[in-house]
Amino acid sequence: MPDNPTINTRTLAVGAACLVVGFLAGFFLANGINRAEQQKLNAEVASLRAAGAGGGGKTTTPSGGRQTSDAGDGSFPTLTDEQLSNAVKQADASPSDAELQSKVGQALYFYAWEKGHAQILPDVARILKRAHTLDPQNYRTVVLAGDAHFLIASSGGDTKTLAEARKFYEAALALKPEDAQVRTNLGRTYFYDKPPDPQRAVREYRRALQSDPKQETSVQSLAAALIETGGFDEAARRLDELEKLNPSNAELGGLRAQLEQKRNAAKEKQ
Repeated sequence: MPDNPTINTRTLAVGAACLVVGFLAGFFLANGINRAEQQKLNAEVASLRAAGAGGGGKTTTPSGGRQTSDAGDGSFPTLTDEQLSNAVKQADASPSDAELQSKVGQALYFYAWEKGHAQILPDVARILKRAHTLDPQNYRTVVLAGDAHFLIASSGGDTKTLAEARKFYEAALALKPEDAQVRTNLGRTYFYDKPPDPQRAVREYRRALQSDPKQETSVQSLAAALIETGGFDEAARRLDELEKLNPSNAELGGLRAQLEQKRNAAKEKQ
């Protein structure tokens, strides 16, 4: 991100794009994007970095696609509050520039996601919402707008933002109805809402798995919702399925314990 509030829009756009694209490959890997897409993103990084050469600290992109600083510690560069504020100001200064809104919004989103920097999420959500309004066909932007609003709620913010996230996910699915990950995210807006609607979440998770039966997040989310709705037998089968997909899944142990607890509680009531 630029640290000079007078930096021109093109320089900010190039810097933001490098920041976004360099991290996208690693992020998409975690979400099931194929290797061809990662290679394409890495090629974009090289092109964007060449276009923005001469503008400050050097970064490298290892084979995994994740940007690292010169320090070589494998971490996303840490930005100051002033740098983050300047990026927001640049976006706000050109509210009709769809490309700038998209690139800055995406860069700030991935920074917040990687660093756990929830303080900037309201600005991120606002910028990405503006980007979507300017360019409703930009699929990546509308998905991230949904993600940003979802993260606000999951970071302790107002759960009303889940309704906003839901609108963006629905808009994304209107463009790509077979996207299992986005369909799962839509289901999660129901599962984590107040009051929750786990039955509706289950329906969305099932639809996601129709598109991609091996989508790990969808299987995990469905198992969790089934536990809440009392579908214990299927939940157990789904957890076995999840273990086959990824024996190292971080939520697997907790979900098995939760299933056992709920089952025992149900038996005691009989």
